[in-house]
Amino acid sequence: MSSDMTPFAQSSRFFTPTCSLALLFMLSACGGEDPIWNLTMRARHGEAWKEFTADPGSHVITEDGAGSAGLKQMTVCGFHGQTGSDADGTSQSCMEVRLDPTALGTGPVTLTIAGTAIPLAYGSIGTAEFTAQEGNAPAIVSAWTWTVCDEASQFIEQTPQQMRGELVLDDPPKLRGRLSLRADVPSEGPCQGERIEAELVFDLGH
Repeated sequence: MSSDMTPFAQSSRFFTPTCSLALLFMLSACGGEDPIWNLTMRARHGEAWKEFTADPGSHVITEDGAGSAGLKQMTVCGFHGQTGSDADGTSQSCMEVRLDPTALGTGPVTLTIAGTAIPLAYGSIGTAEFTAQEGNAPAIVSAWTWTVCDEASQFIEQTPQQMRGELVLDDPPKLRGRLSLRADVPSEGPCQGERIEAELVFDLGH
């Protein structure tokens, strides 16, 4: 599975990571056998928070057999509203972190995420433009977020995102730990919130 995947694979009127929630439970490339994880996501629109708790999904790419030492990418997504193909008023938010596995080491580690991201244009292949800031861990290559909704399904804001958070790997070589990530976005469109927060606790059994 290439790390230069498109982040948008069409499903109904929305777009999800190439490895869906269903595949997470079947493919070792997406996290191993019997994975355990818990994801919460929310976005702030003005003074109100929108919860992205429907059909949450987690996508992980590692080098074959490497476990946490070969971690290359983590993507988490959630829906707000109904998720059926005829649903109205639905939106989906995703966050992605890409890593340099050669910089991870072999022991427990806490990786600080700090930088500015410029999202990809709608339907593009690759990763966001990411400028690391003071404190960003060398193993963190990029972090970014995107949101789509049925009100503007071909709209991805390309305004700078301030990314802050940390990735904790607490039991190498197993993929076990926590991802906390926050994006502050000067939002101008109908989908993206001004602040997006994600918390993923995972035990993927590698």
